[in-house]
Amino acid sequence: MATPQTPTSHFDALIFSAKAAIAAVAAVLLFGLTGLPDGIWAAVSAVIVTQPSMHPSVKASLTRVIANLIGASVGAIIGLALGYELLALAVGVLVTGMICHFTKLDDALRPAYAAVVIVIMSPDIQGWHGLLDRVLAVFLGCVCALVVGFVCDKIATLFKVGRKENAQTNEGNE
Repeated sequence: MATPQTPTSHFDALIFSAKAAIAAVAAVLLFGLTGLPDGIWAAVSAVIVTQPSMHPSVKASLTRVIANLIGASVGAIIGLALGYELLALAVGVLVTGMICHFTKLDDALRPAYAAVVIVIMSPDIQGWHGLLDRVLAVFLGCVCALVVGFVCDKIATLFKVGRKENAQTNEGNE
């Protein structure tokens, strides 16, 4: 039995992979418009947040986005307070986990933890500007994943409706 996050067929796997690819590229391009370097983190966030299907899992998608933003924000705050060392990483992951737990976002811990790593462990970060750049990258990646997921699901719904109408028309002609 497939879980809600696992593609169930080759076609579903292709669509899921295409959504992740489109979201990643869109995130890099959108982040590039900011003039900031390292759009890679926007792409990483987009791929982490992409869901196989948004329609039945809008809540799961939004949960991942919120948890990702919590992780990025905590990473920025802890990174400023403690520096960019392993201690900041450990404290950032710990604090993010507890915030997600108390806000009932346990299902999205892994993306939240990834956001902490993205924000804290980038070697080229220069002060709080660099940390905010990473938070922006995470945010844009999340937005791109949600938009691509929404658009793809709307297109899929249109095709399903079209197929049902064609099937009903063909049945009526027989």
